[in-house]
Amino acid sequence: MKDDIIRFIKSKEYKYLKEVGQGGTGRTILIKDETINEQFVCKKYSPYFLEYKDKYFEHFVDEIKILYKINHPNIVRVFSYYLYPEHTTGYILMEYIEGDNIGEYVKANPTAINDIFVQIISGFKYLEDNGIMHRDIRPENILVSIDGIPKIIDFGFGKTAQETIECTKSVSLNWAYSTPEEFANNIYDRKTEVYFVGKLFERLISDNNLSQLFKYRSVLERMILANPDNRISSFQNVVRNVSSENSLLVKFSEDEKSIYYNIADSLISVCTKMDKDTKYVEDLEIITTHLNNLLQKSILETYIQSNKDLIECFVSGKFWYKTKALVPVTQVERFYEWWNQISKDRKIIVLNNLWTRFDNIEREMDDDLPF
Repeated sequence: MKDDIIRFIKSKEYKYLKEVGQGGTGRTILIKDETINEQFVCKKYSPYFLEYKDKYFEHFVDEIKILYKINHPNIVRVFSYYLYPEHTTGYILMEYIEGDNIGEYVKANPTAINDIFVQIISGFKYLEDNGIMHRDIRPENILVSIDGIPKIIDFGFGKTAQETIECTKSVSLNWAYSTPEEFANNIYDRKTEVYFVGKLFERLISDNNLSQLFKYRSVLERMILANPDNRISSFQNVVRNVSSENSLLVKFSEDEKSIYYNIADSLISVCTKMDKDTKYVEDLEIITTHLNNLLQKSILETYIQSNKDLIECFVSGKFWYKTKALVPVTQVERFYEWWNQISKDRKIIVLNNLWTRFDNIEREMDDDLPF
């Protein structure tokens, strides 16, 4: 019946393999499920200082809630959990990552620094997109597998928050790096996360003498500015800056530039204003599908039948546009054909340039109704 409680009373057995570590909030061991022949990390909530046991149990439960919401190749996966609030303890079964923490890995694999940086930025951008802040960014909380895949772990101090949270001593047990200026105002927001990820990589580069090898130095310098007003404001913008750095090595023909200019000019000419919370479409497959659907609707026409649909190929959210502006179907067709031919890396460069164009569009609300 609906709302009935379903109980699985059969216990599950695992084989103990080895001790993984003892942290401030608990013990971690490696176990094996012999039925499916898989290994898991089992984290038990058992604080080293018993006086904090009740206080930080909430953080442990929050970690489970956060990890269950996310799925990204650069973030540790959680598979199951067992909570015993009557004993103020519990267990999390997580993905086993065979490898080293990021500091040890970079020391042994210095040429991987650029790839590791890009992957970590991708992971933190995913957290940002989902309104999650880690709040305990240090080498021990980023593991790198033997295959070179970094994984962000330990969300015990993580927080689901949209913009800003109060910065208190409970945010992290220790700050591994110099603190940013916003701490003077008890602020910890997404800019702060950018700062601490930047400081982590600054330390890695300094400790391993990788200044000449690291190719995103200008991006990193803007991530670690103490003044948040001057700092890169989000991981979304870090990704865009990284893309801009990479684009310097990619060349486009004059014909390709012409195709891009035509579609970019048309988009900016028909889109007049965007809501401050409007985002850009990042999924390449979604953009391809939307472009295809748009052309199908205009297959017998000379001009695109819906400027709204054209803008929505690249923009997600509220915006204002000109209904009577004419965009030739042939212009969109040429872009679509070219888009399908170019590589993923080149598509990202194209999008980065389109987003820069859209950045110049006014972003403020007034009494007009969007589309």
